[in-house]
Order: sequence, then C-alpha cells, then structure tokens
Amino acid sequence: MAPSAVLERILHDFQSVASQLPDSVVPREGRQRAAAELTRLGWPSARDEQWRYANLRAFERVAQFRSPAASSSEGLNLPDPLPGLERLVFVDGHRCLVGANAVATAVAPVWPAEQRLGLLCDMFASDIAALRIHGNAAIELVFITSERAAGAAVYPRIQIQLEAGSELKLVERHLGSPDRPTLVSTNASIALAHGAQLSHYRLQQCGANTLFSDTLSADVAADASYRVRQVGVGSASARTSAQVRLNGRAAAVDWQAIAVGRGEQVHDLALKVEHRARDTRTEEVFRGIAEGTAQIAFSGHIHIAEAAGGSDARQSLRGLIEGARAEIDLRPRLEINTDEVRARHGATTGQLDQNLLFYLLARGIDPKTARALLKWAFLGDVLRTIDLPALRSAAEQSAAGQLPDVAAIGALT
Repeated sequence: MAPSAVLERILHDFQSVASQLPDSVVPREGRQRAAAELTRLGWPSARDEQWRYANLRAFERVAQFRSPAASSSEGLNLPDPLPGLERLVFVDGHRCLVGANAVATAVAPVWPAEQRLGLLCDMFASDIAALRIHGNAAIELVFITSERAAGAAVYPRIQIQLEAGSELKLVERHLGSPDRPTLVSTNASIALAHGAQLSHYRLQQCGANTLFSDTLSADVAADASYRVRQVGVGSASARTSAQVRLNGRAAAVDWQAIAVGRGEQVHDLALKVEHRARDTRTEEVFRGIAEGTAQIAFSGHIHIAEAAGGSDARQSLRGLIEGARAEIDLRPRLEINTDEVRARHGATTGQLDQNLLFYLLARGIDPKTARALLKWAFLGDVLRTIDLPALRSAAEQSAAGQLPDVAAIGALT
C-alpha cells in the first residue's frame, strides 16, 4: 500500500467522526488544523532519515483509525495500584476511573515534521489526562487497550503543567493485548515552570498485535528538572519521538531508557534536546537488547545554541545483539554552536563482552547462566535508577519476560 493510501484512509476515518468528537478535549478547529497540517506534511517515508528505522508498514495492517465507544474497566486485568500514588485509568482512550482531579491545560504544541504522528492524537482524541500541579503530587496514569479496540485505534492524550517550585512523580503505563492489529497513538505535552521537578516513569507493555506511536514535547524553564525513566518491551512495533527544550538557565533533563526486542519486534526511539540557555544539562542513557530478528534504534540529537554557554551534555548509548539477524542502530549527534561547553558521547553496539563471559565461566558458572547474568547486568544500568520499588519490580518482570534465559535463572529473586 502506498503511503498516500494510508493517509487517505486516516483522513476518511477522521471526517466520518469529526463532528462527534468532544470540543472539550480538542476544539473542532484544532482538530481540523491538525488534519490539514498532516495533509500538508504528507505521510512519513522511510526515505526520510528521521523515519528510517520506524516500521511505517505496520500502519497498513490497522483496519480502521476510529476509536471504539467508551467502556468501563470491569473485567480487565488492572495491575495493583502503586503505593502512595493517586490513579487515573483510561480504557481505549476514555477515562473510566478517577483518583485525581483533571483540569484543562495549555494547547498542545505545533508538531514538527519529525513528530507529525502526534497530529493523529490531536485529530482523534476522545479524552485527556490533563493535570496542573501546584505543590507536590504523585499520580499514576494507566492506559489499557481492550479487546473492543481490536483492529481499530486508541488515542491517549496527556497534558501536564507544573507550576513554579512544584514537584510531581508521574507514572505512565500502557497495557493491553488485543487479538488483531491495533494502533495506540499517544501524545504528551509537558511544561515545567521555574524550579519545578518532574520524575516521569514510562512503561510500555502492550501486546504483540499493537502498533505503538508515542510523541512527546516538553518545555523546561530555569532551574527546573525533567527526569525520565522509560522501559519499552511490548508491541510488535513501537516508535517514540520526543523533543525537550531547555529554555531557562540551569534547566536539566535526565532521560534513561531501555528497549528489549524479541522475534520480529521493532523499537525506534528518537530524542532531541535543545539547549537554549546557559548552564543547561542533559544526561542520556540508553540500553537496548535485540534477540532473534528484532530491530532496535535510538537517535540522540543534542543541540546547544550559541546562547547556551556553560552547558553540559552527556550521552551513553549501548546496544547488545543476541541473534544473527538482529539489528541495533545507535545514532548519537552533538550539534554545538558555542565553545563554552562540556560534552561527551559514546555509542557501542556488539555482542556480550567476551572477557566478562570468560571471567564467569572460569568461576564455574555454566555458559547459559553466565550469558543471562551479563544481559541482566546490562539492563541494570537503567532499571536500578527506577526509585519506586513496586514499579521497578514491574519493569524488571517485563524486561525479564522478554529474555527467557534471564527468567530461567531466577535473576529477579
């Protein structure tokens, strides 16, 4: 199917439901502008470097791009609530259980061409997790795709505003395993005012028939800090496109992520950070394991503007290939327009460290166990930094579920 044919289907489905979608989530004019902008930009192509590793063909398998009607969470397998966090539950993009107050926030940003899939959520979203935080809060957002959405699409939408000096622990979980190809297309707009602190934990555990598209935009003001821990283990194909703008002096982002792919899974994460002010800081850590014929890609683009003297940017990207036909592509990029910076990056892709493997074998550990231990230690760089114990346990269980040899040795006990 030609890319234009996918776009034509999307636009046809949108026009068939546009008059029924709630203005309170996205005004009708905003939805139409998003559709017009997607039409202007066109459907992305693998010929574009920004989309080279995304599995765009997966969109052809989605039967319709409309969402099912709202339904309850009754009968769904919800994870246990996280201690100390209020919970919001969304089923097929609709809110069904409220444990925290949701209020309208700022209009979503204008998505650039490399983030154009964020326009889908602007067009189709039927509900929103919108939070304005004053003071301290801890909130869990659970998005479940039910069997009613099988063969269709759901559009989780998130808008977060932290007022000056506020602090938020935010858990974002995506679950569900429909039995036919299903699109989960989410976008998130985040704004941190002066001195705000956001710890954002993102866990994607969707089923094998899910196509997951995730678009995020964040603005970080002076002395504010945005800390992300992202775990991607689910979906047949997953694409994250995130842009973070460090707009004020001493603004900081710390983004650490893992992706584990088995079989024919595709995981593609593109992160761009713009340093726009003095003394801003970026820390990026990525660990990916590809087994079988899985494909994993991470693109880390850090741009330091001329006005951003004193900035500090660090990247550590590592990939582990565990299959003759597996593929990992790591693309660090530093674009620096001032001399007064500290910057370093490293990207390595390969197989297990043979020296470490020999070390374990020499101490009587059998080869299968030794390989499993090294893979688990490889992911531990990021997993250990999830400082919510119950969530860390869930993330570890999910990651180990992708690595049967790790689960077999009881690494989690």
